[in-house]
Amino acid sequence: MADIATSLSHLAGWLLLFLLVVVGVITIILVNFWLVLNRTRRKFSDLLNANSSQNVEQMLLDHMRERQELRNKTEQLEERITTLERKLQKSKRHVGLTKYDAFPDIGGNQSFTLAVYDDNGDGAILTSIVGRVDNKVYGKHLSNGKTGHPLTDEEQEAIMDAVRTHAKGSDSA
Repeated sequence: MADIATSLSHLAGWLLLFLLVVVGVITIILVNFWLVLNRTRRKFSDLLNANSSQNVEQMLLDHMRERQELRNKTEQLEERITTLERKLQKSKRHVGLTKYDAFPDIGGNQSFTLAVYDDNGDGAILTSIVGRVDNKVYGKHLSNGKTGHPLTDEEQEAIMDAVRTHAKGSDSA
């Protein structure tokens, strides 16, 4: 133990010098960090408390309020779209029309059959038969694309025309 104490007493000056250098380097590093921290703190403070008409904090609060307003409007629009889609399924928007001559002695394709139905196939078929002295109109109810009555060729053609119109409309949608 005495040998170590003697060795250290000879190196005490150098050891003290080394420790002073280490303390000096650490002090320089700490001063540098302190200066950087103060600069950053000043910049952040200037950013939040700017003398301009609007600082960043106010801008962020405004942005969050606008986002909430947009979210509310989006939810309202989604509800409206859902309602409109539900109503659209029930709208009678598929239409087919067939014009023809019901009797050989009457020309001009004055008789017609009109098929109108919704996405579920619910609707009606109207047939107007024009004669020389009278005009007769018949109606048949459609449910799921079917009716409880026999269909004429013209009525089937009107339904097929509505189906083709429906298919064309759904291709472009």
